[in-house]
Amino acid sequence: MQRTKNITLIIILLFFFNHLQSTSYNTFGQTGLILLPTADLHREQSVYFTFNRDSFSKLGTITVTPFNWIEASYFYYRPDDLFWGTRTGFFLDKGFNVKFLYDPKSKKLPNFALGLDDFAGTGQRTKEYIVSTYAFNNIKVSSGIGWGKFVGPYGFENPFTFINDNLKTRSNSSQKNDLGGKPNNDLWFKGDAVLFGGIEIKYPFMKNLTLKVESNPIDYFKFGCCGEGLSYESYKLRNRESNINYGLSYKYKDFGNINLSFVKGNTWNVSFSIGFSAAEPLKKKKKFNPKLDNQNFKKNKKDEFYRDILQNLNQNKLYLQTANINDKTLELSIDSEEHFNPIIYASRASYIAKVVSESNNYQFDNINIGHITRGININSITFQASDLDLEERFPNILIKKYSKITSPEPYGYKNHEFRPRVPYPIVKHEITPDVRTHIGSPEKFLFSGLGIKLSSEIQFNRQIVFYSTLAKSFVDNFDSKISNPSSALENVRTEIVDYLQATSNDIYISNMEFERIWSPKKNIYLKTSIGILESMYGGIATEIIYKPFNQKFTTGLEFNAVKKRDFNQKFSFSEYKTNTYHANFAYYHPQTNIRGKFSYGTYLAGDKGFTLDIARRMPSGWMAGFFFSRTNVSAEMFGEGSFDKGFYINIPLDIFSNTRNKNISNFGLRTMTRDGGQKLVLRNRLIDSFYGSTKAEIDENWNNLLE
Repeated sequence: MQRTKNITLIIILLFFFNHLQSTSYNTFGQTGLILLPTADLHREQSVYFTFNRDSFSKLGTITVTPFNWIEASYFYYRPDDLFWGTRTGFFLDKGFNVKFLYDPKSKKLPNFALGLDDFAGTGQRTKEYIVSTYAFNNIKVSSGIGWGKFVGPYGFENPFTFINDNLKTRSNSSQKNDLGGKPNNDLWFKGDAVLFGGIEIKYPFMKNLTLKVESNPIDYFKFGCCGEGLSYESYKLRNRESNINYGLSYKYKDFGNINLSFVKGNTWNVSFSIGFSAAEPLKKKKKFNPKLDNQNFKKNKKDEFYRDILQNLNQNKLYLQTANINDKTLELSIDSEEHFNPIIYASRASYIAKVVSESNNYQFDNINIGHITRGININSITFQASDLDLEERFPNILIKKYSKITSPEPYGYKNHEFRPRVPYPIVKHEITPDVRTHIGSPEKFLFSGLGIKLSSEIQFNRQIVFYSTLAKSFVDNFDSKISNPSSALENVRTEIVDYLQATSNDIYISNMEFERIWSPKKNIYLKTSIGILESMYGGIATEIIYKPFNQKFTTGLEFNAVKKRDFNQKFSFSEYKTNTYHANFAYYHPQTNIRGKFSYGTYLAGDKGFTLDIARRMPSGWMAGFFFSRTNVSAEMFGEGSFDKGFYINIPLDIFSNTRNKNISNFGLRTMTRDGGQKLVLRNRLIDSFYGSTKAEIDENWNNLLE
């Protein structure tokens, strides 16, 4: 009874503090207390990894914040004390969390957040909450109400039963998830509730160190529902001796935290978080200061003038393809090694061309830049020459007003007067480490291998390219994993372990293909690939898209005829062959940077259905999204997970550098490897390519003029 009074008093005090006016807002780089949530989010466009270890469990979480009002997490949870079969420590659970934030933009009101933890699947950690947070100069106070696994011995009747009597009781498990993977919304915000709260105080004598104190409403035995249940160790490890948790947190800039906490009165909890936001470059970019040479050519000699432009653009990694003088307009077509941002490469090339023109006694009213991608002119941006000045800059909005953006003919640049010869074939090689992983098995969370790979690219002309990746595995532990496809469908993906094991300590071919990309007509693009297309399939892949310049949608069709490769990933194939067909549609909303893709067709296992993919794609190249596929395969036939789904993150690597480049790091994860809803893994899908080929994609980049 006394413990109940103490908790009630703490909650009342927290609610009182929570309604004082704040003087400053600082999240201290965290989005939670120790075990309790707060109404904080990481900065938008951020990615963080968190690892948490206590006396009876391990928890790893990837958190992505695409907007400043929503945060999504994917976690792996491994308790040490639960039985899996006849052994402990092998049960593995995974799930999704999501948090929605409301920031009233008034210091008289706190932030509010609504969250759903483990809202789909087995529900091992399922809980919901509403929380408010107030931040002052050196103190942050949070209080809220929680349901589900938050509720321990001090729960009370759901206060929302006035809305619906069905909210009064909550089942022990969802009725929708015999096979997992589906939202367990039949549990959300149901059953008893509990109040919780906590406080975080900045330590006055050590920068970035904070003290945390929070209530502890949780019954830890409720987290022992799955696998084959609790072991004899559980009754010692999960016992709670205190209603208060204490902790210290040290923040390292905006890159994460290290936390040490004493929870439930008898155990230590250690966690660390590491990540970053791509909303701004982590390193300041070098100011645009191009290298310009005076070639001392004879003035007014047109060919020598063109060669002067060629020399100066090339040495600034803006490669001149063609040039032409049309009355008072200088027309150039370029390709860029470092930039996919159309305003950056167009304005830089225009400025260099203007300076070179003036040094050669040419005066132009306008400079037109067309960008060439795979031999196709995808855009045309015309600047007034008088607007291109690094010292006396006009506001970008005025330069945009007096500039012109058009959709050019795909090969119109070939009529230009100056066409420098390109020394094809162009051969590129790169040797890099080859890291292979297989994540999420109950036997072992991570199976991995290390080797080396040789990636080659041979450009025969602007349209035809040969790609290959040869690799040699040196060390791995894939042989300790048991391959168990056991699918009622054709094993189009679930034999992945066999492919990993067959290439252990051997040479293998990841891909080896010829690819042609071309445009038969303005706004229409085609691609054909033939050869070894990916690690498991080879054959022919074709795609056509229509991407109108003045619209925000893209539509297309793809047809692939493939055969399954043998496990050793060399040149031999198995008997299984199939054709896949898909109709694709994508829409981009530039005001929110949300891109949606919908695809309908036939998948590798012969099943038919659709895939929905929703992502936030920023002009910087940062992108985070999720997808799911539903086909005519039943949940029972699909197996655990019920349907195919996953998420991905693309990170532009130039945010870590003071120079610019086009390199992107890709990370993606499916919740389960199954055979239903599976597509080929192809490079250079057209529906994801040709950034800068619409007016909307160009217009969202004007802040980068001459940057």
